[in-house]
Amino acid sequence: MADKKTKVMDGFAVVRGLAQAKHDGTLPAPGVRRPPDDAAPRPPPTAMPKDSPHIVKTIEPTKRTIRCFQCGYEFKLAGTTKTIYCAKCREKIDLGDYVIEGPWSEEIKTGGSVIVRPTGRLENARIRAGNVILEGEMDENSAIECNQWLELGGRAKPHPRQLEMRNLRVAAGATMAFKYKLQVHHLELLGTLEADVEATGLVSIRPGGHLKGKVRGAHLQVEEGGGLSARVFIWPQGNPLAGES
Repeated sequence: MADKKTKVMDGFAVVRGLAQAKHDGTLPAPGVRRPPDDAAPRPPPTAMPKDSPHIVKTIEPTKRTIRCFQCGYEFKLAGTTKTIYCAKCREKIDLGDYVIEGPWSEEIKTGGSVIVRPTGRLENARIRAGNVILEGEMDENSAIECNQWLELGGRAKPHPRQLEMRNLRVAAGATMAFKYKLQVHHLELLGTLEADVEATGLVSIRPGGHLKGKVRGAHLQVEEGGGLSARVFIWPQGNPLAGES
């Protein structure tokens, strides 16, 4: 009998699930950190449509990369906790999750996730987090820095110079145009992106997604229903920019 594979949920999949959790009443009020895990039991995870309904799968604790905003040291963390101390400089790191649904002008510094709803607006605010979902607006004096995934969707039209991320996802129905070179590790498109992209990981164009412009990278995946109108330079081995001007 073949071994049953255990489903592993990556960090970004958890962030996407936060949006649905809003409707279940498990997310905190705007700008308020999520209470400790033992304050309210979480509902059991549900199987994805592609999963067999006859097989119960276990979700292992997610290993995520935590970056200390004080010294820049990165380390892995499994499971969930409210706070942790940097393994290098011993700085206390907040791991809470935040939801912004209106004007926001304070700094948020967390190893957790931040969701800016369509009604939210960043005004002279700095967001430093593990993952960020930006559906609202941000003024020219605001900035976002995330060491994992940044998802752009809804009304979001940020200037690329205001963003610093490791991985980028453009949500379905969103259209983004970056005039400056976009440098990321992974890029996932369900919406439309026009840019000059440099990716050291995987560029994935999902059904309904469309990439225009130029892309240099190690791996490219275009699923059925995805569009590609770009000059493509793929180097599976080594630095994709080596030898390029």
